[in-house]
Amino acid sequence: MDTIRKKIAKLRSSDDDLKEESKMNGRLEAYPPKGSTDTPKSSVAVSDDVTPFHFVPLKMGGRGGTHVPTRESVALIDEIGGLPALRKMTEGFYKKVFKDYTLDNFIHSRDDPHGTRFATWIHQKLGGEGNLWDADRRERPKQPVQVTGGQVVVHDRSSAHVAAWHSVKRPAKDAGKHFKLDDCRVWLRLHFWAMRESGLLQKSPSFVDFYVRFLGHFVSVYEGSAPTFARDSFRWSASQENIDRYLSNGRKMTDVIGVGLREALRQIPEDEANDTKWPYIKRPQ
Repeated sequence: MDTIRKKIAKLRSSDDDLKEESKMNGRLEAYPPKGSTDTPKSSVAVSDDVTPFHFVPLKMGGRGGTHVPTRESVALIDEIGGLPALRKMTEGFYKKVFKDYTLDNFIHSRDDPHGTRFATWIHQKLGGEGNLWDADRRERPKQPVQVTGGQVVVHDRSSAHVAAWHSVKRPAKDAGKHFKLDDCRVWLRLHFWAMRESGLLQKSPSFVDFYVRFLGHFVSVYEGSAPTFARDSFRWSASQENIDRYLSNGRKMTDVIGVGLREALRQIPEDEANDTKWPYIKRPQ
């Protein structure tokens, strides 16, 4: 049990965004912060029409260099249709996860509201009104879940990640192992596939362009080399041939599973493999 707690503490200390989130545990803060002079405001009306593309860069610079929302990222929420649109994407994503050969083993219970929680996390990170993810965390049951080697109360990303590493559904030889590059590539592919199916690409190319970079930043907490493969994962999701091959293989991504970094880098364009600026670019590439 102490080992699991130490792993949670170590993971939190390893990432600036996770450290910032841990400071919010147990309290529900008002958003925006009092005294803020750059309060994100919703200004884009929801429309059934596709909004013309406009580039929105990621903004870093919170405490410790964390990701921070901007007026433009708030506007993207409105542009796609708000929280319901995000939930449609994330719930579609988890439907795929529950059937996936690799990822389902990390999930303690399919009955938990994974999709809703993920959607509220995205909504809050982009600056949506209400701090919905914090509100949800405050109301979550404090019942610990059984994992290999002990129990964990899952209430934030750090504890959720450690619980997934120690999931009782994983083979005994893998219990406690961290997410690897191949796990992250599967995760990204399924997520972008669900995003396409949800209609967000047709609704707002601007949101999708931003979101690929947004996930590219945040997937690094799973595995440091994973951001390099976000664009390739997005392209994978555009191919029906890729999806058909995945389904025919029993929802197992045979071209990814077990592939280490050196070989994986040979699977993507050289300019992406050597790109040290993405996803923090300031203008369209």
